[in-house]
Amino acid sequence: MSEWPGSPSRSVSRSKRLDYIDLLRGWAVIVMIETHVFNATLTDSIRSTDLFTYIKFVNGLVAPSFLFASGLAFAVTTRRKLNDYLSFGRPLVKQFARLLFVLALGYVLHLPKFNYTHLVYWTEERYWRVFFQADVLQCIAVSLLFMQILLLALRSERLVYMALTGVTAAVVLLTPIVWGIDFWPSLPKVLAGYTNGIHFQNFPGFPLFPWSAFLFAGALFGYVSLRAGDAAGQTDPRSNTAAMMRRSLRWAGGIMALSFLLHPVAASLYPVYDYWRFSPSFFLLRLGLVILLCAGMFFYERRYGVSPSSAITLIGRESLIVYATHLLLLYGDFGPFNFFKRVNHTFGYPGALITTMILLVLMYVLASYWSATKRESPRRKLVLLYGTLAVTVAVFFFGPTP
Repeated sequence: MSEWPGSPSRSVSRSKRLDYIDLLRGWAVIVMIETHVFNATLTDSIRSTDLFTYIKFVNGLVAPSFLFASGLAFAVTTRRKLNDYLSFGRPLVKQFARLLFVLALGYVLHLPKFNYTHLVYWTEERYWRVFFQADVLQCIAVSLLFMQILLLALRSERLVYMALTGVTAAVVLLTPIVWGIDFWPSLPKVLAGYTNGIHFQNFPGFPLFPWSAFLFAGALFGYVSLRAGDAAGQTDPRSNTAAMMRRSLRWAGGIMALSFLLHPVAASLYPVYDYWRFSPSFFLLRLGLVILLCAGMFFYERRYGVSPSSAITLIGRESLIVYATHLLLLYGDFGPFNFFKRVNHTFGYPGALITTMILLVLMYVLASYWSATKRESPRRKLVLLYGTLAVTVAVFFFGPTP
């Protein structure tokens, strides 16, 4: 499976300036797996307790961290490939192909049934609406496409991030207004799914408002970090980057303080306001916490280093295949078996924790194998990719109808 668009190559990812990004992304993926397992298996009575409320708050930092790390990776890769991305050569074409692949994968994972006949003849409209709901892959792909096109239009890294500052602020401030409008009757479903989640009360998904702002904020943070390293000249770029990261701890505190000050004003200003789902205040609180996490990963990597065999960074580098596979194992239909339907919220904490550990071990083995295949046998990688694609297409069109 392709790497995340913007993910550093293996040689670059071993750079001391980039390992903390993989640490942040790896942490997010590991906790994401725990989140999905807990949400799929724990009983309703457990999920209504105060303890689970705290767990849910921590788990709620997963998606912002994941998106923020994708923005960081974009800033780093864009700096390294700036000339390639300003021309219409092979690197730019490959980047757009990766983005479109991620976008398509997001929709494939949302198919009501992975069967052509069933989709054409028997799938009800309400299931198609869920198909068009924006999930995290669609949010990442569309946000990165937007930044890639913005770079082509403005032809300047500096101008891109100046524009992105305004776009990020606009997304955050307009989110409560956008969530107060029902776009489904007036827009094509494929576009309406990117606006808000008012039709999906149980799981509103990851519409661009406000989720794209986490990715844009990550890109801005990455750009500021790179500029700090540049300012050190050829002496010790890491020292200036470390100083910038120390300043970011104060930024994070200021952002979180602003979130609490903004809350009463925003609650009275916006006609539609929900603190926990789409308020600017809650966005700023989570952004501040994610910046603290990011700086923490940087200083951990700087002090202790990161082993080339680190499980966390490995999962961070191979997060796309881990993300897709663990969702298929949890929610996919494999003949008569569907793990989610079989378990159906019947586990306590011990069962959920054991399931999480088993899934993490499986995902580590998968990530290790895929990473080694890409590194040691590019030909085998292509055979696996095209073979998987051929089998997938065959099952979709010719598999037994459920």
